[in-house]
Amino acid sequence: MLLASQHWGETEGFRRGEPFAPSYDRYIQCEQTGFFVMFTARDGEKLAGYAGMYVTTSMHSQVLIAVEDQWFLLPEYRKGRNAIRMVKFVEAELAGRGVKALTMSAKISNGAGRILEYMGYLPVSTQCFKVLKGRADSAQSSSIAVMGDIPDVRTQSPAPA
Repeated sequence: MLLASQHWGETEGFRRGEPFAPSYDRYIQCEQTGFFVMFTARDGEKLAGYAGMYVTTSMHSQVLIAVEDQWFLLPEYRKGRNAIRMVKFVEAELAGRGVKALTMSAKISNGAGRILEYMGYLPVSTQCFKVLKGRADSAQSSSIAVMGDIPDVRTQSPAPA
């Protein structure tokens, strides 16, 4: 828990006061179903880092993929090729499970993105974050349909010709 708390403190400052409150029960449930895999990096008995991956069949391509939930190495282990070795280990283990593609992320605040690009990962999107403060007045009075107001065209009869 100490390592995860340190990770949160270092990389999740953009969350502006969200509490660090992981649901270990949910992680365990996901792991038991094969949906989540946690890899650890150790120096003897010391936990030096970890990488958590969600493994699932893509809804779009039906290909088995993995999507990173988090990956972290303690600062004193971010030297040499430690991060590269850890990611290569994760890749090899996931490939052995039949995974065909892996999505990894890196915070803008650290150099992890350069490591991933060096390893052949392509930057393919920009992930943005916003804290929602409730429903905006314009959404309440707008005539623009929001997703919940869009009719399900599958249940409507065709218009007469």
